[in-house]
Amino acid sequence: MKNFTIKLFVLCVALGSLSLNAQDKNVVQTRECATDEYNQLLLQTNPKMMGSDAFERELAPKVAAIKAQMASNPQRVLQFTIPVVVHVIHNGEPIGTGANISDAQVISQIQVLNEDFRRMIGTRGFNSNPVGADVEVEFCLAQQTPDGCITNGIDRIDMSSVSTTWSGPGGNTDSVLKPATIWDSSKYMNMWSVNFSSSTLLGFAQFPGGPANTDGVVSNYTYFGSNDAPGVNIPGVFNLGRTMTHEVGHYLGLYHTFEGGCTGSVDTAGDFCSDTPPVASANSNGSACVPNNSCSTDVPNLPDMIENYMDYTTDACMNIFTLDQKARVIAVLNGVNNNRPDTSNSNVCTPLAPVNNDVSIQVNSLNSNGACTGNFTPNVRVQNYGTTSLTSAILTYNVDGGSNSTFNWVGSLANGQFVNVELPAITVTSGGSHTYNISASSPNGSSDQRACNNSDALSFESTNSYPTTTEIRLNIIPDNYGAEIRWTFKSGNTTLYSGGPYTNGNTNPINQVFPVNPNNCYTFTITDSAGDGICCGFGIGSYTLKTDNNTTIRLGADYGASEVTQISTIALGVDEYFADGNVSLYPNPTSNQLTIKVGQTNDLPNGYEIYNMLGQSINKKEISTNADMTIDASALSNGMYFIRISKDNASVTLPFIKK
Repeated sequence: MKNFTIKLFVLCVALGSLSLNAQDKNVVQTRECATDEYNQLLLQTNPKMMGSDAFERELAPKVAAIKAQMASNPQRVLQFTIPVVVHVIHNGEPIGTGANISDAQVISQIQVLNEDFRRMIGTRGFNSNPVGADVEVEFCLAQQTPDGCITNGIDRIDMSSVSTTWSGPGGNTDSVLKPATIWDSSKYMNMWSVNFSSSTLLGFAQFPGGPANTDGVVSNYTYFGSNDAPGVNIPGVFNLGRTMTHEVGHYLGLYHTFEGGCTGSVDTAGDFCSDTPPVASANSNGSACVPNNSCSTDVPNLPDMIENYMDYTTDACMNIFTLDQKARVIAVLNGVNNNRPDTSNSNVCTPLAPVNNDVSIQVNSLNSNGACTGNFTPNVRVQNYGTTSLTSAILTYNVDGGSNSTFNWVGSLANGQFVNVELPAITVTSGGSHTYNISASSPNGSSDQRACNNSDALSFESTNSYPTTTEIRLNIIPDNYGAEIRWTFKSGNTTLYSGGPYTNGNTNPINQVFPVNPNNCYTFTITDSAGDGICCGFGIGSYTLKTDNNTTIRLGADYGASEVTQISTIALGVDEYFADGNVSLYPNPTSNQLTIKVGQTNDLPNGYEIYNMLGQSINKKEISTNADMTIDASALSNGMYFIRISKDNASVTLPFIKK
């Protein structure tokens, strides 16, 4: 079950200002991989992982032993099969639209990995180079979830309530997305398809030996999968799945071929593979794939291996892993502490035993039926994992744990088939975070024989209402490229105010006040023409929207190309007890104690309940005195939690982080 109820606005701090964002904005980039920058961050707290001398000293004898085995037995075999889960991170789009990429696009990526790592004859992954290698590694989409339920290995998650774009290393991808969505990295290779906030970043990977809760490979969804597959349409020159081949190479222990520059034929200061000729710097020579010799002093004097997956050339140019790269990958997979799964130590690619009746439910999206209305239409996926054709099921749903409603679904689904169902609209009368809960039962009028996939939940944001404010206050602190910033403030389709572009290099604050009327709905939109927001890499900027009493409506910065905020002055009947931030938590993040603070100090809540990221209740308490407002959080594991605070028939759910 997925349940994301927080609204975070992550500002890029020093760790986000890496070299991947530090170049001149006027330079047109080609392939951009941020794995090296990411490794420099991780080495600070994981000094023995790959990238360290200690790692290479331990790996070197293993590589030598593998090379000897390969020389004595060059027979093509299959040594490793790696289980994969693909987390498709989207913003509520229908499947096959935008970041919510289709099943076919995901499957095409797994096919490309198998073609490339197996040097498969008759595919783009084949080459006739004498040092070209079948790496003897394959990939399978997982058939089991971490809780033992059936899956197709594609994990779709709407994270728009947290963020609509995701950072490179050091930002919200590492601090929020990965820990919240990762499956056990000792059993699954985690792959994330995301909408990067940087328009030039293709992907990045974690080298072996790093922290388990961020392990895996990440790609922009526009470079995930192959345009060769039927029904898949990916534009550009990075459209054949080689971004993930490149990043998985890193995940399995390979450096860039240009690591270390022109260091000689042995190249021990570079990628530790003697059969990849030295390369002065990354080759990014466009779609022509033109041969090049950037190191004239190496012996023997060989041209750059521009076809190597670990260079930066275009997808159509790439088609080779070498024998030394293969030896390195196998040595890493044979390592003890590298946290690299395969089917010898993970059974998640093994299908579960069949059952007759097994209905699965998943929330696809909650589509707003109009700004500021509080009205949403749920769309859910009903899927049959039973061997008996599914003809009926009972769907039960509620909002925030309130009264249940039911929907009797009827149809005909064979094993594995699914249908997307639009359910009756729901209406919420208070703004902020809410959770839509749904469960499926009684498949074919019988008991469900596999209950682990019978429920799902999706959190969503309803527009907060500020019915008493007479104005909205905007403050913008530009980054160094103010000429890229524009904004509008609208009522319906009518633009009331607009601003920008501003002057590059001028980071003085910009303030604007918008008078507003009661019972109206307004839309504020801020854009950045370069698609990189205003927080990171080119100066530290941000923007805030506040009411006339300085209540914060929105704080933003790392918004990529644009960010939209709905602002309501309509009286929605919000319970005043929870209105205008009357209830809050401190300190947040916390390491020991967490305190609930209310503005009406003499009127305590009725109680609270704490949930983990899976929506499981882990602590519940009635509140009778002020002492009950302080919670001992020391026993909680580090991570993200939610606390639902209740008062009479109303409640509010707030996020907090245990560090």
